Amino acid sequence: MDNKLQDESIKFKNIFPRSFNICIFISLIILSAHHRVLVTKLSAFLDPWKTYLIIPLTNGILTGIVFVILNYYFSKYRYTAHSFSKENKTALFATGVIAGFCSIYIALDEWATYTVSLLILYATFKQVKNFLSKLSGLLRPSTRATTGDLAEFAVFFINLVVAFTVINISLNTIHRSLNTDIAFNFGTDIEGILDAIYFVLITMTTVGYGDIFPHTPLARIVVGLECLTSYILLGIMIGIISRGVKFPPIKD
Repeated sequence: MDNKLQDESIKFKNIFPRSFNICIFISLIILSAHHRVLVTKLSAFLDPWKTYLIIPLTNGILTGIVFVILNYYFSKYRYTAHSFSKENKTALFATGVIAGFCSIYIALDEWATYTVSLLILYATFKQVKNFLSKLSGLLRPSTRATTGDLAEFAVFFINLVVAFTVINISLNTIHRSLNTDIAFNFGTDIEGILDAIYFVLITMTTVGYGDIFPHTPLARIVVGLECLTSYILLGIMIGIISRGVKFPPIKD
């Protein structure tokens, strides 16, 4: 039994930094679908402590279930050999539950915002190191990427989306704590979290509707870095895909 627990602990330590941001992204998508019902209406019938426990835990369980299903699907069709593995279901589910629980706290409390942001930035740092070590190989002449390589590229891009989201939210939190102008015209609480990830997505995909925009010089600098990063990544990805992609055989 002790050996089994030790194996699960090792799996969790390996999976958590690699999958935490992906689970945050999944949890925010799930949260956008149910937040008006679960957060707004259910919280009216619960005590404050239950609101801050039951609702995040429910979102965490939903995130864990969805993440395990996605891992099974991508593992089955061999789209990637690193980010998804059906043999690690317990560790994957636990990572999803923790991420889904934490995602609701990103903009609800100042210190919770900073704590969750540090976790996300740590996971992003680990992903950046892993991705950069493989990028040089993908950029070699005549090298064709596999579906696993593209999946890792997508995972890296999502990590940056989540990282920039919490950076923007943290900027807003810092500005409010200093009683200065807001950094971004996000909403409050859950709406603010969803506004932040929406803003980063439309910024990094170069859409930019203009309904949300930076209000301070520091916020404009951060958004400028987001734009430059997305342009570089999209250019690299287009160049890699244009060479062709090697698809693995599909399991029966």
